[in-house]
Amino acid sequence: MRVSFDRHLHALVGRWRPVGKLGRPHGEAWKVASMDEERQDVLRGTPESARRKRERGLSIIAVALLAVLAAISTLIFYRYMDGTLFAERNSNFIEISDKVTGIIELVVGHYEKASCTAENLLNRADLSKTEEIPDSLEEIRLCLGVEKGVVLAFDEQARFYASDGTVRNWRETAVLSNGDEIQELAMMLDYREDDVTHILFIKKLGEPIEVEGRCLTHVGLAVDISVFQEAFDPDMFQNQSHVYVVSPDGSRLFRHVCEGGFIDSYNLMSVLESCEFIHGGTVDDLHKNLQERSSAGYEIMYEKERYFVATSSVAHTNWAVLTFVPMEVLGAGTSAFLNTAILYVSAIAALVVLMMGLAMFTLLSKRSDRRIIEHQRQLNELLKDAADAANAANVAKSDFLSHMSHDIRTPINGIMGMTDIALKNLDDRAKTLDCLKKIEGSSGHLLSLVNDVLDMSRIESGKTQISHEPMHLAQVIERCISIIGGQLLGRDVELVEEISLLEHPRVLGDELHLRQVLINILGNAVKFTPDGGKIYFRIQELGVLKSTARFRLEVEDTGIGMKPEFLPHIFEAFAQEEGGNRSTYKGTGLGMAITKKFVDLMGGTITVDSQLNVGTRFVLEFPMEIDQRQPEEQESDVRQTELAGTRLLVAEDNELNLEIAQYVLEDKGIEVVPAMDGQEALDVFSASQPGFFDGILMDVMMPVMDGLAATRAIRALERGDAKTIPIIAMTANAYDEDRRKCLEAGMNAHVAKPIDEETLFQVLSHYIGAVHTG
Repeated sequence: MRVSFDRHLHALVGRWRPVGKLGRPHGEAWKVASMDEERQDVLRGTPESARRKRERGLSIIAVALLAVLAAISTLIFYRYMDGTLFAERNSNFIEISDKVTGIIELVVGHYEKASCTAENLLNRADLSKTEEIPDSLEEIRLCLGVEKGVVLAFDEQARFYASDGTVRNWRETAVLSNGDEIQELAMMLDYREDDVTHILFIKKLGEPIEVEGRCLTHVGLAVDISVFQEAFDPDMFQNQSHVYVVSPDGSRLFRHVCEGGFIDSYNLMSVLESCEFIHGGTVDDLHKNLQERSSAGYEIMYEKERYFVATSSVAHTNWAVLTFVPMEVLGAGTSAFLNTAILYVSAIAALVVLMMGLAMFTLLSKRSDRRIIEHQRQLNELLKDAADAANAANVAKSDFLSHMSHDIRTPINGIMGMTDIALKNLDDRAKTLDCLKKIEGSSGHLLSLVNDVLDMSRIESGKTQISHEPMHLAQVIERCISIIGGQLLGRDVELVEEISLLEHPRVLGDELHLRQVLINILGNAVKFTPDGGKIYFRIQELGVLKSTARFRLEVEDTGIGMKPEFLPHIFEAFAQEEGGNRSTYKGTGLGMAITKKFVDLMGGTITVDSQLNVGTRFVLEFPMEIDQRQPEEQESDVRQTELAGTRLLVAEDNELNLEIAQYVLEDKGIEVVPAMDGQEALDVFSASQPGFFDGILMDVMMPVMDGLAATRAIRALERGDAKTIPIIAMTANAYDEDRRKCLEAGMNAHVAKPIDEETLFQVLSHYIGAVHTG
């Protein structure tokens, strides 16, 4: 292109020279020639104008090609994003569907255990005549609390006796003879004319029971299948979800009732065969999932509306759960995101086409701009950094979910397992007591895991605040040693206390967080020190500057230690040393991260030294302001009041929590008057005579009127005891700001759930005693 242009230029200059030779001045010659050339350009165009036309044509073609390429890329991007978002939504939806299935599994599991309990109760029944069997079965039904159903007993000749008094021959004899210990089936009881489908749980008796020459071989529990309905959250998916329990061929066994109509056919597969499957596979794949009892998700078009449908199998049965949710409910946010993303991508593509067109025009005109290349390079680096950050976030999320899944499922498995063992050994008091103690231990571990996650979340969000309250440092140390001593029961590990005399034990600080720090460190020492080892706990006062004392605490163990390369990461969230002996000890990896954050918030320092297979030493140093009050001012006047015979108003909307509170209080001889929400508590108190109640236990989060509003309303009443009656918060809102809100609303004290009985009765004794003696 350059050679051609030069050749034309030389030819053009050469054409003017003969004019000058004819005697015309060169200026006029150039002028005439120039006018001539312009006319020629108009008539036929010059090589220069032709070159420019070619460049413009190439630029237009290039821009058009780029526009087509951008449109194709946008379409590909749309399909890719649509598929990716479906995969993401589908994964979440399958997980939610599995949880829905878990609800049904819990119901099935509950009644399976109930059938086992029915077996135990039937074995203990004193049956001498067959006429007594229905009455005994009715007593078992009442004992099990089965309202919508009957209890059945079957003999070796397939004759059954029902708790409703019916005695007949059983048609489904194959169910009794297949040898299964426990089995479930959904069916209508042919001797009842109510057209109600029941879930029948049949349990083979361990030992047949002989009554008047007949041997009872099986016990059955038939429950109205509508019990599934009661287990569902009515607000699930904005009450627009449709849940079906089906057999392997797609026949409907149960349908979760919600607003709006949906598939009414008793065979869902016959309806789904006419639907368009958009994502996830075909109707044959769905049918295969039902047959193979596997989980999967699809996006379908049903009556001109898009739905997500997921299939999950119900454990220990041949049933499956089909969950349908409109896409506008489940995927509204992602659809809006996809549309916005396509809008931005289209705009960016148009901008890129324009920029590329200009760049190509510049290149064709030999005016390339290196800044565009540099900008593109920087853009690529930013995109790479963004991709790396996204990958790192995904890895962190995956690690977190992996840790939480393992650590939360472990105690839950223990709780469920011990519950099952206890139910099967109701007559063995020692075994049942052992199971209950293990359930209590697993529950405490589960609570500590939840607390760790919540503490870390609050620390990262900046919501954790350090209090400045009077405390006795020696007593705090004593309590920590007592807690750790409980963990050492049954272990051959010696705890050596090397505690120097503290000149200023009474200080101002945050006892709760300091105790959590010490228990975290001491708990790790217990966990990682094998039997035969020692744990040294040292504390000393380093000195005083003005009104602030500085303390040093050391926790040293002869445990398994840590590798040098792991030490710099010990205070990072989810950090856990891999390999070696430490693979035996797994946790969330949050404990030391929380410890470091709390120490920093308290203005202290923490360091660690460790050698593999030798031991570990943690050193804490922190300043604490000395409490300048006199000792007699610091001693709290705790009155131990006899609570038996007192009367308390208990406001609690959760029936299970209310039942627990009533049992704990009534066990001490306290009369309990329950209220299911704040408004009811206000009404009951307003209608009572002054002095009728000795105190009020108030939950905070309740329907109709919450506990804070109810407290304010009670304090505002025009009656003598409204301002003085002790009102104590008993709530799961356990943080400092929750406690402050309760006190600001007019409550006297705050007791956090799960309730510690000793703490609760100390608080009640103190405040009720103060009112009585005042």
